[in-house]
Amino acid sequence: MVAHANTQNTTSFLETEDNKLWSGQSTVPSVSSNHLDKANRKAKAYQNPKRYYQVQSQQIKPFGHIGYTVKRHFEGIKTWLIMRKMGTYTGYNNYNQATFNAVKRFQRRHGLKVTGNVNEKTWLRMGFTKQSWTAIDSYVAPLRASIWQGRQAHIQAMIKQAYRYLGNPYLVGSSSSPKYGTDCSGLVIQALYAGGINPAPISAIHHAYPGNEWNSRNLWASEKFKHVAYHHRQRGDLVFYYQPGTHVIWHVAIYLGKNKVIESWPPRIMIQPIKNGQRSDVAGIARPFN
Repeated sequence: MVAHANTQNTTSFLETEDNKLWSGQSTVPSVSSNHLDKANRKAKAYQNPKRYYQVQSQQIKPFGHIGYTVKRHFEGIKTWLIMRKMGTYTGYNNYNQATFNAVKRFQRRHGLKVTGNVNEKTWLRMGFTKQSWTAIDSYVAPLRASIWQGRQAHIQAMIKQAYRYLGNPYLVGSSSSPKYGTDCSGLVIQALYAGGINPAPISAIHHAYPGNEWNSRNLWASEKFKHVAYHHRQRGDLVFYYQPGTHVIWHVAIYLGKNKVIESWPPRIMIQPIKNGQRSDVAGIARPFN
């Protein structure tokens, strides 16, 4: 999550590899353990040193309850959809008192138990589908690199997933399908999943829960990322920023190289310079793939 700020125009810069990603051309071979040739089977699997997050060889399954009831102070995609349905969304998708009151009125009108919270029954009565009740929570980016491929394949897989969200809106506490927007750490979480990193206990499922919009701080605090000097930054690293005038983490982005990042920053997911007038105080660099 980041504080709301004035928006700069999205930088049009796209690197050669990123042009391929944006146009849909895969630079990473599709993953299929059933079709690995004998040479690959004999190759040494790619892995981070043991003290860091381990690169997964199977689809990641984040921790968390799927199909949770939405309550006051929850954020995320469900809250965004509910607030738009109730007419209380004004640009910040936090389940506020106005939304709570609007849901109670809705429940009263439709003969539902009046709680102000949205469970599956209220969700369906609002016109949303049964499938979406769990699909929004359960989305996990597909693993897009094989354990038999090298570091660059995993970095490309991570960046390719991030590109799938380009142009989508900044939505606080959100980390779901590329059909929707994310916030800064929500984008990073799904990108890490695609590259094979599960930053548990940080979870896309719980990202919408109160307080978890600041998962950028939890990612920064994790000792399972290798931290490197700013001048040693490389494509695929995570760039963390301080809130201006403080030493409080308030933003994270993915480094693309050539001083560009992909990030979720109000109002949308975009590519920007690594430093600009909105956020230039870099706290440090973390490296997911070593």
